[in-house]
Amino acid sequence: MLENGESLVAIVPMKPLADSKTRLANRFTPSQRAGLVTAMLGHVISAIQGASISKIWVVGGDQKIRDTAQTFGGIWLEELGCDLNDTLDKVFDLAFQQDASALFLAGDLPFLKPSDLHSLMQASRRRQNITLAPARRGGGTNAILVPPGLAFRPQLGPSSFTKHLSQAAALEISVAICSSPGLGMDLDTAEDVATYEHMEPGFLERLGLDEINAGN
Repeated sequence: MLENGESLVAIVPMKPLADSKTRLANRFTPSQRAGLVTAMLGHVISAIQGASISKIWVVGGDQKIRDTAQTFGGIWLEELGCDLNDTLDKVFDLAFQQDASALFLAGDLPFLKPSDLHSLMQASRRRQNITLAPARRGGGTNAILVPPGLAFRPQLGPSSFTKHLSQAAALEISVAICSSPGLGMDLDTAEDVATYEHMEPGFLERLGLDEINAGN
């Protein structure tokens, strides 16, 4: 059964643009990287809205991230913790205080669709278990849906997907795994850009980045 989007908060953590996508520094200028980051954030927020999730919190970043979040209809929050996981821990608690499930989503998912998010919500089985979406490579986790009342917390970083499975097992919490191209295909490296341009010619233009030539 599809969980009501009104009882869910989508949480998208972000870095300041100067610190974002540094592995693309040899490929794109700082201005181009900033444009790529904000375009993907706008795409992710639009997909969330398309899934009828009305509460969207973009956490951290800088003024440009804040402006982008608000332009696309999200609410911007300052970073609340000493690092990413501490911040998410605190923001999850804010969602739980509203009796809402907390949905962490990576902000760099250029193929994310509302249907991917519907699948995540369906997998929660009326808020009976957590749902994890693995990254396509690297052992990361690109989405985590946690209902209120569960002690599960994000452990993002190297091998996070395995850590999340281990934590759930230790807490005896059931886990659903939701895999799809939209949830799995994040963008971190020049190789990612080349792969996505091969898959979808005009990929960067679709994000509104006509000035970036992926072949440079």
